[in-house]
Amino acid sequence: MTHFKPNTGILSVYASAASPNEILGDLTDAFAEFKARQNAEIASIRGDLDAISARNVAAEMNGSGGMAARPGNIRDERTALAEFGRFGQVNAALSIGGAGGNDLTAGGAAVFPAVSERIMVRQFSQSAIARLARLVTLTAGDRFEEPQDLGEPAATWVGESDARPATTTATFSLLSVTCDELYTLQPITQRLLDDSQYDLGQWLEDRIADKLARAAGSAFMIGDGDKKPSGIVTYPRSSEADSARDWGTIQAQYTGASGAFGTGGADILVDAVYSLQGHYRQNARWVMNSKTLAVVRRMKDSDGRFLWADSLAAGQPATLLGYPVETDESAPDIGANAAAIWFGDWQQAYVVVRKPGLRLLRDPYSSKPNVLFYAYSRVGGALQNSEAIKAIVFGVDPDA
Repeated sequence: MTHFKPNTGILSVYASAASPNEILGDLTDAFAEFKARQNAEIASIRGDLDAISARNVAAEMNGSGGMAARPGNIRDERTALAEFGRFGQVNAALSIGGAGGNDLTAGGAAVFPAVSERIMVRQFSQSAIARLARLVTLTAGDRFEEPQDLGEPAATWVGESDARPATTTATFSLLSVTCDELYTLQPITQRLLDDSQYDLGQWLEDRIADKLARAAGSAFMIGDGDKKPSGIVTYPRSSEADSARDWGTIQAQYTGASGAFGTGGADILVDAVYSLQGHYRQNARWVMNSKTLAVVRRMKDSDGRFLWADSLAAGQPATLLGYPVETDESAPDIGANAAAIWFGDWQQAYVVVRKPGLRLLRDPYSSKPNVLFYAYSRVGGALQNSEAIKAIVFGVDPDA
């Protein structure tokens, strides 16, 4: 016998004159109804948060390089990733490559779209160059190619009746960037896999993102171009102005002292700013590592004023001579002939090319009692416009 209305809530039970057993039963029923209603509301809120998170990530990355995160249920995919990690099987709704289908022992590679996109977002956000550079996503092939006009604008002013001879012939070059393969091989013990309380999906996401981010970020800065991106530091440099340098050679401002700022001090920073053409300065940013940043932050002008200005808003970078500063730990330390400080419009200067998606293989046999997780992605990078970036080199100009 029910002594309260279903929608009046748990507290209405106490107004009943029924026996304790009946009251306990009514309380149990009311709480079950309440719990079911709350769970439904929580599930709805989580779904809304997942959608909002995906849109926010897409908006953030589109605003600084163009990478849009595909919407997906990250919570469900982490659960599926944990299932894959423990048992080697995945939900059929997930994309599987290779002839083996869901039987990954036959060579299949699991693809987790939402987890993969979050890993890629974190991978790129940990590198200043990747975060600031132009981003191109390849949907077909492993190479990005784009023609570049290296000449000055071919246009001439004329009078109404003047002849119109041919203008200067444009000089073209072909920018070609290959997507190289980057992988990480992570071992995890079988005992940890057997622990159902351990958030294996989150662990795999964190470890994979961290390893790939460090390797990719380092390559964008110092990579030698051999089966990896060509790092910005590895390109030839010259003190010659834009009009005199060969295309593909970066202009360098030399401090005049090996491993130090030299007698000019902070003037070299000003020289770097104004050696960059005005239309590139509009979106220019400084890039250096934390050790260099600590030195620069203490520098003052001739009137004793700090060149550095802390950010006035949360989430915004500090500025140096009025331009934002980004930290990239892959940048060289201050040292003899080191290009430790960079300034320019990175979106124009450097291009990062990637193939969407990240594949994951599981190997429970090669390293017992560990299970190996092999994840790989494809990414490339190269200098795009050598006039859009300047380097400060801590040494003497070899051409002076």
